[in-house]
Amino acid sequence: MNVIYIIPGFGQKTSQKEYREVISLFRARNFAVRPIRISWGYHIMSDYSKEFLKQLNHKPDDRVYLFGFSFGAMIAFITAAQLKPRALYLCSLSPYFKEDLPSLKKWWKKYWGKQRMKDFRQFSFNKLAKEIRCKTILIVGDKEGEEVMNRAKDARKRIKNATLIVVKGAKHNLAQKEYLGAVRKIITSTVTI
Repeated sequence: MNVIYIIPGFGQKTSQKEYREVISLFRARNFAVRPIRISWGYHIMSDYSKEFLKQLNHKPDDRVYLFGFSFGAMIAFITAAQLKPRALYLCSLSPYFKEDLPSLKKWWKKYWGKQRMKDFRQFSFNKLAKEIRCKTILIVGDKEGEEVMNRAKDARKRIKNATLIVVKGAKHNLAQKEYLGAVRKIITSTVTI
């Protein structure tokens, strides 16, 4: 059985309209969909990753796929080496890995707070990327911040089996017409039944 875990972005839930559409697209492709719920408030990336792993619900012989947006993409990426998915769908992968931190805007660091910033330091993108062997589809909007675009481009170079799709006119918003349209096209054309 093909099982896909859908991990939302920071402060979001899979019950939102855009995630419901993603879920229905995967169901139409005969996937067993597992929407993930994350307790965002007052937690750090390590907590989010552990919370995701506690919700795993598949059999050993199932083919596992991961789909995440923003922080959800970061959670998917961090846990991928452990889960060994068949494919990763990383939408607007957050630029909060150890290697990204020196170039972050000061107000971003202040927004996320000292605890989260300290926790981000333990996640080395370069080290984790070496362990990713599966097909990886990176999706980023051309209207997102340069940090997100740089993270996506670097990910494309460092992950062996990665494809980068830049969505014209899309911002950091899965619900945006352009972004969701691109995701719809990717799921219906790249996901095998």
